[in-house]
This record gives sequence, structure tokens and C-alpha cells, in this order.
Amino acid sequence: MSAPTPLRFEDGRPMLLTGLRQRHALTENDAGLGEQWRRFEELGPLPGQVGERRYGVMCDADAQSFEYMCAVEVIAFDEHHPGLGRMRITPQRYAVFAHRGTAATLGETWRAILFDWLPNSSYRSAHRPDFELYGAGQEPARLDGEIEIWVAIV
Repeated sequence: MSAPTPLRFEDGRPMLLTGLRQRHALTENDAGLGEQWRRFEELGPLPGQVGERRYGVMCDADAQSFEYMCAVEVIAFDEHHPGLGRMRITPQRYAVFAHRGTAATLGETWRAILFDWLPNSSYRSAHRPDFELYGAGQEPARLDGEIEIWVAIV
């Protein structure tokens, strides 16, 4: 896969996200992420949820693994569902990319962005959470269709 080109650059707004957090090995297949999304979707709308967008947040990556959070935006953490993780997203500049296709190629898109585009661009990682953005009506457990990937940059 050749280096993708950003669709646009955008200043992200502050958000409060709550969701199901899980650590995944980099060598793990995409079935683990799909199962995590299925369990999250079974919870239904969460108290204080804002809209229908869903976020697949990547953070705390190292050479062997990464943390992934299936999430929705909420008004406040005091209304979040017990047992779910929380994440505060601060205002940040993002390079926004498109992934078109299935779960089988989502990892390839992430790798092309992080290991080809980013090191060869004039930007560097902001070391803030990066995320996938799923629109209303999309089923993240299936991971098909067009997905936006937001990469925090400086």
C-alpha cells in the first residue's frame, strides 16, 4: 500500500468519551477488535450519550501491543455506564484520512499512515489518542464502508 494522502487537516474539539477498553497484541488478527465492538454495541445507547457517532480510539501503543477503546461521546463522566472506561480528548490538530474497505485492510491503512506518511511528512505525532470515526448508522463491528482516521499531529 502506498502512503495515503490526508483528506483534510482539522482542529479537533474537546470531548468526553466513554466506552469499552481492551489491550490488543499487534500480532492479533482483527477478530479481537470485531468482538470488542460487538460487546460494546450490546450495551445500547449509554446515559448522557451525545449523538450516534462512535469512536475507535487507539492509545498507549508499544512495540507489542496497543489499547483500543470502543466509545461514544458523553455529556459528562458522572453519567457514564459503570464498568466502562473514560477518556478526555483535548483540543488537538489532526490529519484526517479515509479508509475504504473491510476490517481485513484497516490495519494496513493505519500502518501506511503511521509508518509511511507520518515519517515522510512535515508533521510528527502529538502523542495523543488517534481515533477512527464512524458515522451514524455504521456498524463498527463489521468495519466496512468509509471510515475516517484522525491522527493527532504537531
